[in-house]
Amino acid sequence: MHPHHSHVLQLDIQGTPQAWISLEHAALHVATGSVAWVDGDGPLATLRGGFNVARGRQSVIDVHPIIALHGASKVNLFDVVPAFSKGKLFRRDRLTCAYCGQSFNERDLQCEHIVPESRGGGWTWMNLVTACRLYRSKALPVHDVSEWNPRREARRGSIRTRNRYQLALRVRKETQ
Repeated sequence: MHPHHSHVLQLDIQGTPQAWISLEHAALHVATGSVAWVDGDGPLATLRGGFNVARGRQSVIDVHPIIALHGASKVNLFDVVPAFSKGKLFRRDRLTCAYCGQSFNERDLQCEHIVPESRGGGWTWMNLVTACRLYRSKALPVHDVSEWNPRREARRGSIRTRNRYQLALRVRKETQ
């Protein structure tokens, strides 16, 4: 889950994620004594500081992958909705088409609205699914899932229908 390997996850004292920070930023927290506790498998890096003449050695700061700071929290990083992107949507859906249930290369996939844009459906995580080009190119009627009749659709019994219905239930549950 690291966005970059040389970044440190900063937590508040309760362990709530606050931000990804640089090694240097983390070292500053360590040096100023604002770190309450650390976590992760040993130090991510050891930074060498100035030379301490009195002790006759260089100061060394160990920076761990996860640091918790004293003081009040500002934000829960995991409450923040990540910015939408096609790539993230395809990874969320495991590169699988919501219609046919087959897996594809990313270049052969597209974003499909559940509630169409024309009906006010937005470009949001809960209103988009991954669709293969085949289904998009056939210009199949786009179902507005909010008006779906699962009994009628279930009689058709296709994988596409079942996937769509399960998705509709999930969306309905999460948006209530």
